[in-house]
Amino acid sequence: MLGGECSIKRIWSFRQLLLTGVVCIALPLAVLLIFNSIYSIRTFNERLAESNQRTVDACARQIEDQLAAVDEAMTAVVARNVDFITLSGGASSLQAHLSALALYGQLKPIMPSYSAVGAFFLYSVPSKTERDMFRDNFTYPEKVELRQFVREAVSKDAITMKMGWRWARVGGEAYLFRFFGGRGTYLVAMAPLNLLLDSTEWKLEQEAVAAFTTLEHVPLTQENFIAEQHIDLEGDYSSYFLSGSPKQYMIIGRRLENADCNLVFLVGGSGYLESLDSIQNGLLAFSLLAVLALPFLMLWLNRLLIKPVGQLKVTIERIHGGDLEAQAPTEGQVLEFRQVNETFNTMMGQIKKLKIESYEKELEAQKAQLRYLQLQIRPHFFLNGLKGLYAMAQQQEYSKMQQMIVAFTRHIRYIFQDNLSFVPLERELDHVRNYVELQAFVAAHPPRLSISADSRLMNFPVPPLSIQTFVENSIKHKEDPDFALEIDVKASLLRSEGQRYIDLTVSDNGKGFSDEILQEINSSSSEVYTSRHVGLNNVKNRIKLLYGEGVMYAFFNTDPGCVSEILIPVEEKDLDSPKEGGAAE
Repeated sequence: MLGGECSIKRIWSFRQLLLTGVVCIALPLAVLLIFNSIYSIRTFNERLAESNQRTVDACARQIEDQLAAVDEAMTAVVARNVDFITLSGGASSLQAHLSALALYGQLKPIMPSYSAVGAFFLYSVPSKTERDMFRDNFTYPEKVELRQFVREAVSKDAITMKMGWRWARVGGEAYLFRFFGGRGTYLVAMAPLNLLLDSTEWKLEQEAVAAFTTLEHVPLTQENFIAEQHIDLEGDYSSYFLSGSPKQYMIIGRRLENADCNLVFLVGGSGYLESLDSIQNGLLAFSLLAVLALPFLMLWLNRLLIKPVGQLKVTIERIHGGDLEAQAPTEGQVLEFRQVNETFNTMMGQIKKLKIESYEKELEAQKAQLRYLQLQIRPHFFLNGLKGLYAMAQQQEYSKMQQMIVAFTRHIRYIFQDNLSFVPLERELDHVRNYVELQAFVAAHPPRLSISADSRLMNFPVPPLSIQTFVENSIKHKEDPDFALEIDVKASLLRSEGQRYIDLTVSDNGKGFSDEILQEINSSSSEVYTSRHVGLNNVKNRIKLLYGEGVMYAFFNTDPGCVSEILIPVEEKDLDSPKEGGAAE
């Protein structure tokens, strides 16, 4: 203690210290290695995403340039071509036919120059004229569906030149359409989305799939692939994100200028870890193995270190609970633990030997003390009996003296047994009856005895003359000779706070104890060899020696009379048969 303050140090168990030490060393190291590996992968993915984004931008610019070239050429035709202007004004059938034929002749030679375009359509509602030209890779049904789509769009005036390139799905395929003109006369360019990428030059080192989506990220191409790979295209296109199962893809994309769709690249992730160098791959593998090995390390330490310590702790606890036969295991794999346990077992053997020797000495001392108490109580009864015979001799009641001598003989035979520590309760109660019969020979008003005993307690072992001493005390201290003394003896089984007790009670209707006597016999420090109240003090100390400190006494007065009560702790097994050294014939 310093300066009036006391610092209390926390007490740690060996298990806590060992596990805490292992976790504090291994866990931060594993976390650091995993963080380094994740950071390396993240850095590589960001660089890979930047590279792929440049490829996406280059590819998108090529598509945008081609679509812009078509825009420029078609805008010039619509603005300056005399034939288109003629059709817009509503020409005659012949003039309309000639103008449409002239426009067709102008567009057909330049169509190969625009690889992104799959078809041109010329529709004039005022002149009732329509013409179209397709590349060779369209089937007749596809041409019919595309013509019908353009015809309906022109008749409804649904798409205008200001709207730019707009996607539409026709016959299950996605296309980009661009309408030039107005007031019912349109020159329409069509670009198939699944062929747009063929007109560009792009290449990635990783496995990649290019696709077009709506502005709401609904796929327009590669629908089957995206569905099979469980790819979710919703995400942040300002950077990159990963999606797909079981294989993940890096999603990168951007919107095409002057068009209502996105160009998206789905880059396979199989090359992410392969791009790490050998040191990074080694650190990643080591960190993962460290995390996976941590539980096995804990189990190994538990088996070699923690378990032996726990077994030694259990052995110590058993010894603390009174089991001196407990032994610490000596078959462990750690040499130091084996040596410690062997030394501990040797030490406990020596302690057990010393304790047995000490116990035997204490037992001999208790036996000597008990024998003295038994020898002390025998003259006490003998002298009281002689007093009774002397009184009968004075009154010349020789017949009663003979009967009393027979009863007194039974009494003497009982009290002078071969130093028995215990007799069954039933035999002690028989002796009490015999003793009260003895008193009837010398009393003007013979005492009346009532005995109530639980049948389960008849074999319970009690010290000889224990209950008889309390009965004798009631008779001896009766001062009024004009009424019959009533003595009630009870033996019952009680339970209190989970403990069973044998309750032995002797009550009477006599004068009761004086205050001086109550103070002495209720005192726990009452002298064993006191010259007064020898019987009561003797019984108290004999029962204390035989049953231990758990015995409780109660001596008190009633109106009229007094009560002497002893509570003896008992186990369930003690109710079946008397202890060793029980009654003898």
